[in-house]
Amino acid sequence: MYPMNSEKANSFNGVNTQTLSTVYSSMQSQPEMAKVAFSVKSQWNGGFSVGTTASKGFRVGGQNIERNTEYRTQYDFPAQLSGQESGPTVCEGCMGALAACLTQTMVAHATSRGIQLEGIDINVEGEVDMRGFAGISNDVRPGAQQFRVNINIKSSSATKEQLDELRETGKRFSPAFDTLTNGTSVVIV
Repeated sequence: MYPMNSEKANSFNGVNTQTLSTVYSSMQSQPEMAKVAFSVKSQWNGGFSVGTTASKGFRVGGQNIERNTEYRTQYDFPAQLSGQESGPTVCEGCMGALAACLTQTMVAHATSRGIQLEGIDINVEGEVDMRGFAGISNDVRPGAQQFRVNINIKSSSATKEQLDELRETGKRFSPAFDTLTNGTSVVIV
């Protein structure tokens, strides 16, 4: 599945290969173990400031798992858009999540294929026509119209073809890319 080096027998590309192999094997032999559920909570802090917290708990294959930490993110608008600048905009958070998910996907697949990586840099740019958000125009969507993603993978051992394939693999298997390009069901309860 991947090469082992003598210095860090269980690490390749900074990934614990023993754990990755166990996770992949488990998903193959027990498909229900591939179902993972996460949750976040959001709280308005006044103005345009909103804090979100990723729960310590999540589920894998129907089993409750507890991690050590809750993760908090603060979102806001820039002062020029009447915010307090206490965090990035949600659009920037969405672009960051897309870039992070593409990166994680490519790292997982590179590691399982034995491709040594030196770095992955992703730049994402997008625009939102605020007339949609503000309800000024019904002809404009409130969401981003397009994200432009520039992926730069550094590897001294991979061929150009392998790197091109890795970029395509990122697009094909990234959950965030799939969610943003194919949509998902959102139910307000």
